[in-house]
Amino acid sequence: MGLYTNEGLVKHAKKAYALKTKYMWGGILRSIEQQYEMLKKIYGNQTGTGYTTARWNELKQLFNKGYYGVDCVGLIKSYYWSGKADGGVGSPRYGAVGFPDVNANYMYQTARIKGKIADMPDVPGLIVYSKSHPHVGVYIGGGMTIESTLGARGDGVVLRSLDDFWEYWFECPYIEYPKVAKNNASKGTKTYKLAYPVVVRESATNKSKRKDYLVVGRKVDVVLGTETVDKATGFTYVKITGEVEGWITKSALG
Repeated sequence: MGLYTNEGLVKHAKKAYALKTKYMWGGILRSIEQQYEMLKKIYGNQTGTGYTTARWNELKQLFNKGYYGVDCVGLIKSYYWSGKADGGVGSPRYGAVGFPDVNANYMYQTARIKGKIADMPDVPGLIVYSKSHPHVGVYIGGGMTIESTLGARGDGVVLRSLDDFWEYWFECPYIEYPKVAKNNASKGTKTYKLAYPVVVRESATNKSKRKDYLVVGRKVDVVLGTETVDKATGFTYVKITGEVEGWITKSALG
């Protein structure tokens, strides 16, 4: 694999989490004082950036106190701009050929391997994405993410659980991943006709929320390789996709 990998991105995100940070729109994990004048000149009090006169004053009070400024996609870009396999601060490789300065939407759109969060493989270093905001974070494994945010979720680089905030996942186009993520994303589907009526649930357990009810004879597209056993009941569930998405008991496939 190359210099920049999913494992290296996780190490970089953890390093950033250990720092004193503040959210700065356009920030790339450089010290606040190093970025302050440039970003203020570019964005001013522009709506949607989080910058107001009060915010600029707040950030200025942190000069020379060891704080770093970074936004959500800046956390990711600062990894491959670090010039180091395990990342670091300062983005000394900013502008390096092959590692463009892109926003969260563009990074998602150009990613070749991606999917819905419900089908995300357990591969640390994948990028989690909210299209409606837009916003990105780094999945670090164990159901946890590291992101840079401003608002109810925190201010700066924070550690959060992989909850229902995220909508999609993708492989960052500028670093390398193991083949397992690619294989998971490329799984095919197979069409079945239901042998009996079945409840569609949000996850692979009968304790999860009911999403729909399908009648006998209904055709469903099953995502191959998604068989999951509900330990509480012993039932095997499979993921269905298409017009109706969710989990159904495998036995209903006949």
